[in-house]
Amino acid sequence: MGFFQILKILLFLFGGATGLLVVLVSYLLQLDPEPALQLSDLDQELQNWYKRGAMVEVLDHNMFTLSEGAGSETIILIHGFPTSSFDYQQTISTLAEQYQVVVFDHLGFGFSDKPVDYTYSLVDQAEQAIQLWMELGIESAHIVSHDMGDSVLTEILSRYERGVLPDHFNTFFKSITFTNGGMKYDLINFRLTQSLLISPFAKTLNEISARNVNGNSDRMGRSQLGSIWSSTYADVARKEKDIRQIMMLNKYKGGSAITYKTISYLKDRARFESRWLRSLSNLQLPIQLMWGDDDAVSPMTIPAALAELIEQRFLTVRTIKNAGHFLALEQPQVWSENILDFVETVIKTTESPVDIR
Repeated sequence: MGFFQILKILLFLFGGATGLLVVLVSYLLQLDPEPALQLSDLDQELQNWYKRGAMVEVLDHNMFTLSEGAGSETIILIHGFPTSSFDYQQTISTLAEQYQVVVFDHLGFGFSDKPVDYTYSLVDQAEQAIQLWMELGIESAHIVSHDMGDSVLTEILSRYERGVLPDHFNTFFKSITFTNGGMKYDLINFRLTQSLLISPFAKTLNEISARNVNGNSDRMGRSQLGSIWSSTYADVARKEKDIRQIMMLNKYKGGSAITYKTISYLKDRARFESRWLRSLSNLQLPIQLMWGDDDAVSPMTIPAALAELIEQRFLTVRTIKNAGHFLALEQPQVWSENILDFVETVIKTTESPVDIR
């Protein structure tokens, strides 16, 4: 058989496969999307969390926020992707025994608005956070971030370091804690779903996923989320519950239909990383890197690289053994103890917030 005959056969087979794929995709897109979950559809724990908080209008969108505790010091907790402020439900009470603690849901996540016509860029998410903190009247804070929240916070800190934030923030930042997140883009171990949802086919794939045909999307979601828990995490029932609740909140208000938009922050990470890292290297604020050592997506090479950039006299590095990506869910007591210890140390060594950019 000659070369051209083989080529014809291959083209025929490829064309046939492509045609079948087009037919399949067209058929799937004709199916109705899975209905968005409403508040009454959620686990009672999630409904109770909603009742503890409040909706605040920020830049024409409603954001869910929850504040507990009291005192002269405030701790702000920033969640990541694809989760919500509910990540901190096992830790907030412990921190609130000594401090005011504020959590919130980014737009597109948790109980906050999930507009379809919105960019979901990290620049816009940072704007929402900045305006929310001013709306809440927070004068200064210790800030703890996770995953995508690391990048939202780094965008804000970059503006602070360059002197372009409102004067309200001149003495706002008392300490910073970054936890497991892809702060060095080239060191991220991307999950399959992450790669697919930032590909040129992301919108179509998300539309198909939103149909959740025969529960296949749910199975994929559980598998992908489960893969970034610590490999030694023993409480299977707790893990399954946490994953179920993450997925429930994603489906609330139709959030699962816009995942290809909310995950676009990954592209911003690559785009703005050089500016962010340059600002981090110039910051003169107490910074803690607290990392789980068994994270399949944001490995220990990331805090190691960051530690080389941050001025050592301002840096604290803590490793949580046998912890995966979701530190506050997997080891809430250890997480809380480390945050309290770091904040208390900063308070003891810093009499008042000083603008030392």
